[in-house]
Amino acid sequence: MSDFCEKHCNKSRGTKYSYMDENGLPSLSTEVYPFSCSAKDSKLNALLKAFVTDEKNGYQYVHELPNKGQLYSVSINDHRTITRKSIAQEFYMLCAKNFDNPRLRDMYAIAYVKKSDGNKDICEGSVFKIRSKRPDYTEAEANDVPKWQEFTLDGILDKEFRDSIKYVRFRGFNPNRSTVANTQHYRWREPVYRGHFVYKDKFNKITDLEISYIYANGKLSPWQTIKCTPGTTLYANFHRNGYDISKMEINSTGDVSTTDRATMTKTEEAMKTYGAMLKSINEQIRELRKVPPTAPDYESVTSRLKKLHTQAEDITNKMQELVEKVAKELE
Repeated sequence: MSDFCEKHCNKSRGTKYSYMDENGLPSLSTEVYPFSCSAKDSKLNALLKAFVTDEKNGYQYVHELPNKGQLYSVSINDHRTITRKSIAQEFYMLCAKNFDNPRLRDMYAIAYVKKSDGNKDICEGSVFKIRSKRPDYTEAEANDVPKWQEFTLDGILDKEFRDSIKYVRFRGFNPNRSTVANTQHYRWREPVYRGHFVYKDKFNKITDLEISYIYANGKLSPWQTIKCTPGTTLYANFHRNGYDISKMEINSTGDVSTTDRATMTKTEEAMKTYGAMLKSINEQIRELRKVPPTAPDYESVTSRLKKLHTQAEDITNKMQELVEKVAKELE
């Protein structure tokens, strides 16, 4: 919906209202934007298709054809927003439980009519994104609110380029406990001391975080993605074009059950095994990089390097999957 709105919605004529509650969790909000575009527009068709494919992620899905069905509206406190004003409109709606606060629901909708404009058909209507109280909420669900837990990334940069890095830059998740529509618009950075940096923040779900190096001349390295798992500390070695996880620790507080302790021990042992495998691969990579391009076997060395990089990437992915799996088991 964001891509469609950026291209076709008239935001100056739209309505946007939102606020956070006292706990920093998303509360009630309304966004309504009028639009007009070709009936064959690719972003419109992609949006309509998304309603259908995302039906499984919601608890209420509606698709009303023109001149059929009923009218729809949503009430927020004393204000009522009419989402389908006329049965002449084609209408899609999807309601889903809000991840951060199960007392709330997120409703996405689009209502429009198709018209002829000369030699082409156009669609005119409005898109809606409304966060309101769930009418079906029960207090028994109160424990479903995800807990905010600290995630720590302890990073070490390779010796071959660490002296040229002054900062590492991150983008993706807003530490003020709300995701941003375009992750590229929210960025912050951490200083690097002797090739070492530490990033800490609280999360309530596994979240993608992107990282880039800032060189002394101001240039940036390509972005690479780290998955932040709440309640864990991730130790990682960063290279020019990638990284590998050396160790993962689960940040336990208070008493830990026997079952959880066994899970944590088993996980740490698996991470040590993966870490040893990565260390061996990285040592081989460092040695092969010393081979000059003029060497007669340079072509086979290059092929071997590609295979080693692939192996390192596969092991890193397995380590990350293990981190996510354990975090879910300990919830």
